[in-house]
Amino acid sequence: MVRLSAFMRDRSGVSAIEFAILGPLTITLLIGLLELGMVFLVSGSLENAVLASSRFGITGNAPSGVTREDIIRDLIDRNTFGLVDQEEVQIDTIVYDNFSDIGKPEPFADANGDGQWNDGESFTDVNGNGQYDTDVGLAGLGGAGDIVLYRIRYRISTLTALFDPFFRTIDHSAAVAVRNEPF
Repeated sequence: MVRLSAFMRDRSGVSAIEFAILGPLTITLLIGLLELGMVFLVSGSLENAVLASSRFGITGNAPSGVTREDIIRDLIDRNTFGLVDQEEVQIDTIVYDNFSDIGKPEPFADANGDGQWNDGESFTDVNGNGQYDTDVGLAGLGGAGDIVLYRIRYRISTLTALFDPFFRTIDHSAAVAVRNEPF
């Protein structure tokens, strides 16, 4: 009994046991915070990049020898601080006549009443490409006074494999619609 009582009062090694219990939890929490911080940084930088691109795009300017698309891609690269792989980023610029047209399909006559366009049903070819489209917009940067939707999509992988069972990749998207200036 005396030995058991002495063992229970002995405090040596308690810090090591506490660290063995709390250390892995603390390290996992820190890694999780770093992962979450990276997600927010990439998301915020993509938002900033799409805004910077649209601000440039509405002017219609392009120095000689460089296309507007190249400048927009460069703006995205600079505004994402090298966090976004330019080979993997998907940049869409879609031109519309009106803001209300964004994301709308071409109108069609729903002959069978199923709510979707089927082969053989008539439709109004709004964008003039000769086929039915689920979006009336046309790819490009548009001209003076056109509405342009700038959209950037990027898939980021986790920094560590620690959270791969929960999410291996995260899809980021940023978009803004603007009216081009009269240029």
